[in-house]
Amino acid sequence: MEFPPSPAQSCTNEEYQRVLNGDRSLHCLTRGQSIGLSVVVESGLVSLIAVLFVFGIIIRNVFRRVRRQRKWQVFVDPIDIIMSSLFLGDAFQALGAVVNIKWVAQGKVEVGGFCTAQGIIQQLGETTVAMSTLLIAIYTFRGLWLGKTVESLRVTKFVTLGIWLFVSLMILLGNVLNRNKDSQHRYETPTPYWCWIGKDYLQWKIWGEYFWFWLTLAVSLCTYIPLFFWSRGNISINPKSGWKFTFHRTNKTNIPAEFREQSLIMLAYPVVYCIAILPLSVARWIGFFQERNGGVSTIPSSATFACVAILSISGACNVLLLLTTRPDTVLFGRGTDRDGMAPAPGLPDVQQDVHHQQHEVHHMAERSTSKTVDSDTESVGRLPA
Repeated sequence: MEFPPSPAQSCTNEEYQRVLNGDRSLHCLTRGQSIGLSVVVESGLVSLIAVLFVFGIIIRNVFRRVRRQRKWQVFVDPIDIIMSSLFLGDAFQALGAVVNIKWVAQGKVEVGGFCTAQGIIQQLGETTVAMSTLLIAIYTFRGLWLGKTVESLRVTKFVTLGIWLFVSLMILLGNVLNRNKDSQHRYETPTPYWCWIGKDYLQWKIWGEYFWFWLTLAVSLCTYIPLFFWSRGNISINPKSGWKFTFHRTNKTNIPAEFREQSLIMLAYPVVYCIAILPLSVARWIGFFQERNGGVSTIPSSATFACVAILSISGACNVLLLLTTRPDTVLFGRGTDRDGMAPAPGLPDVQQDVHHQQHEVHHMAERSTSKTVDSDTESVGRLPA
């Protein structure tokens, strides 16, 4: 018995019959799903073009630096390394969305080499973006709250390289250990509107991607909220111990306005990520609960496309944020370097200045309440042996 194809689908009679019989290696897109997937493609394309523009800035600045200093040194500041990792991840994430144009064009999603490639690209981009954003949040909080900056290029390179090696290893292991599966249980398979890790591999989904989504979301919120109130003057941090602080009414006199504004610039990237990933995370959690014990997810395809489109446009949002805050570092600046023009303060400088301001305020308060000050404690010298 043959099943006639739906008027809203592009599959042949044989393909449509396979889908109705439970074939998970193929998904026939309806017209509505093709439109929704087209929106995802457009969002990814905007982000991809924006990120390529940033890489154009990077290449220009690298060559200008080489001409001036006659040496190939791409990275000068640790924040340049982290931001480069973020934008490279954004590029892969956007590319994973753009290649959906193939499924829109043919009206169906099916297993194969292209399907596997899309799954790899999407996991590589989405996970590295999450982990790079997590690193930005940790670096920013460590510098602004604890006053401990990471100025070592070697340490930052090691951590960033570790991110990419870890994600690459997870992708490699997932595809190699699960490669001898039949078409109904492929590792990279239609899910169903694009290709990614199949539903039979929930643990690989969680530890290979979702865990980093949720960890970055949690850490970003936990770091942004206290720093936001600190920037408003509601929190005073003890410079002797960053873990000791007090709440009080708004008092912005302790911290200069320029430091308050600059302090939240780098945290804006985790905030953008939270806004982009939160809708998708909620949808995924609902889907997990519905699919447990053999259930079926009832999340509308329109809601899924909307969530993924928001995530796909996050790369363009990061670029817009970079261009509006635009630190004049060697890699991302306006064509200047440290030998040509004094740059605007980058993240490490802001962190040190803010902590110095906090220390000065705290020190002045102690001196004002003290009646006598021993001259030996005021002198600056070597620590006693």
